[in-house]
Amino acid sequence: MKRILIIDQSKDILHLLKKTFHHSDYHVVTADSGLSALEILKIVDVDIVISDLRIPLMDGFELLSEIRENHPDVIRIIMVNYADESSALKAIQQNIAKYYILKPWNEDNLREYIGQIVTTEVSLKSKELLYLIKNIDKLPTIETSYQKVLHMIEKDSDFGFISAEIEKDFSISSKLLQIANSAYYGLRTGSVRNATVYLGLSNLKSLIYSTAILNSFDSLSEQDQQRVKHLWTHALLTNKLLHFIYEEFLCRKLSEDAYSAGLLHNIGTLILIYNRVEDYAGVMKQVNPQLCNLLDAEQAAFSVTHQEAGGYLASFWKLPFPIVEAALYHHRPFDSGVMNKELVYAVHLAQHYAWQLTKQPAVTEFYSDIFTILNISKDDFEAAVNWRTWV
Repeated sequence: MKRILIIDQSKDILHLLKKTFHHSDYHVVTADSGLSALEILKIVDVDIVISDLRIPLMDGFELLSEIRENHPDVIRIIMVNYADESSALKAIQQNIAKYYILKPWNEDNLREYIGQIVTTEVSLKSKELLYLIKNIDKLPTIETSYQKVLHMIEKDSDFGFISAEIEKDFSISSKLLQIANSAYYGLRTGSVRNATVYLGLSNLKSLIYSTAILNSFDSLSEQDQQRVKHLWTHALLTNKLLHFIYEEFLCRKLSEDAYSAGLLHNIGTLILIYNRVEDYAGVMKQVNPQLCNLLDAEQAAFSVTHQEAGGYLASFWKLPFPIVEAALYHHRPFDSGVMNKELVYAVHLAQHYAWQLTKQPAVTEFYSDIFTILNISKDDFEAAVNWRTWV
């Protein structure tokens, strides 16, 4: 039975939340302040913490930050009123919380939401996945220079300071300018500062992670490096298409915490290539659009797919949960564990059409029902995609 610790200064709220989980598979413990919550954590094993933003003595940010440092395996959820939703998004962006809940809540929806969180967390800690991670040579690491930039981004440092640091690293700055000057963004600049401001810090953060991975492949054969190059091109195009779907068909901007979901959705493939390059080459030889699905071939070879591996790495790097979820479910958009359904649906569409635009065969199942669910005309979408210059 999973144990949930709930922190709120209102006894009525605590009573209602405890009642919400009364007939469920969760045991609820409550606290009315951050300090009392920390005392409970010293003596009680807790799986999930749900903390209100506004609690006495230390606020929800401070409490969850301390829990992140001292109890990293605990799932952290922040609870806010609608007026404080931007604060919750900031907590997620800074990895203080992994999820958030809005007040007031619907009891059935809240139980389902917690169940989905647990389902996803369990899949990221499956014995098959942990066995794979344990037995691969190494995970791609983030160089010190990159870590400095990432730290500056998390601290919301001035764009000028961040761009000056980026200019010290040719690899990051060149890729930043490549993206900003691409046909989709069309900035036409040689200035790292202009490109940094234009793309935004969320996109920049994911770009740095991508660059860190790509720099790990220098020792591969020319053929394998070419495969990695195709994946990078596909990732860039997927992210462009994802933003195109939101802006042109869903009529709004993609949220900041999901800004680079398309760019990083396939990072699990890079992990498998990085550590099992010959085995992965064998997988690709088996794959046939009519006879053998890529996910089936990966499952047979590694006991996990690139989705699970990618979700693990995104979580390991403490990226926002929507990016973790896009990596974990982009080929299984109707999985019961999916919470950000619209995002995962849109990533599924984007990655499928990105393969088409790069003239690569689709080797996983495509769920065209998503067009109907998102209220997008398939014909209008394809016409718009084919009309535009993407690369």
